[in-house]
Amino acid sequence: MPEYPFITYEGLSAATEQVVADTVVRVDTLCGDTVVGNFLSSGFGGVLSPMPRVTYDVLLGWNLVVLGLMLLLIVMNKQLYPRQFRQILSVPGGVAHTNQLLREWSPVGSFIGVSFFVAYVLLMAMFVQKSCVVLSRDVLQYNSTRIFAIVCGLMTVWLLLRYTTLYLFNWLFDTKDAIDRQMTVQLSLSIFSFLVMLPVLLLLLYNPTPLFVWMGIGVVVLAALMRLIYGLVETRVATKISSFFIFLYLCGLEIAPVAILITAGMRYFNNGTVF
Repeated sequence: MPEYPFITYEGLSAATEQVVADTVVRVDTLCGDTVVGNFLSSGFGGVLSPMPRVTYDVLLGWNLVVLGLMLLLIVMNKQLYPRQFRQILSVPGGVAHTNQLLREWSPVGSFIGVSFFVAYVLLMAMFVQKSCVVLSRDVLQYNSTRIFAIVCGLMTVWLLLRYTTLYLFNWLFDTKDAIDRQMTVQLSLSIFSFLVMLPVLLLLLYNPTPLFVWMGIGVVVLAALMRLIYGLVETRVATKISSFFIFLYLCGLEIAPVAILITAGMRYFNNGTVF
């Protein structure tokens, strides 16, 4: 096969060098890429304006620190309170498991209950924040510790309002056993939601696409439905209230807030307003 030597301009005459210089087209550099000037200017009558590059750098260093503390919390609870940890996870198995747990200890105010409450708030707040970043594609506005702190505060207020409503229900109908069962069910399913949402959040951080946002929303909706079903069963066992009224109460406590938040979020990112 013929070999093609490197082209050099040594030994060329002045006339030949002038011809080579005339045939070379000046190229400009734009963002590290070589672009032929004639290609951009010829046959185009518009104005070229630089556009900002879309970035998906949603993962920050402090996010990994928070996730590491959550994993450490799971290990601590499992090592310090192995029996209680297994019991709280067995609550969805039936009323008998709930009866055994409540005979031995109360999850309300315990280290497991408080620690997982804090971890659940942090996890869901980070998921909401990163979902806003991915859906809006606005890293500068949403991907900050200030927004994360605001979402954490809103999540805390929302959960405390739900628990306050449960205690108000207990005061109105004098059903202490029912409120204990409701709190136990909510804590157990919150832990399950926490364990499922943790890998979904990791996928969202490293692959910021709307697919994982909708996966997380699906987990939240499924958890709300499960709390509705198990809460209905546990409350019906502990009280003599009609199942229809318990269903309406739990729908207002579980399904309605989640549906309102998801609808408001979709309207905000599609239309710029929630109304």
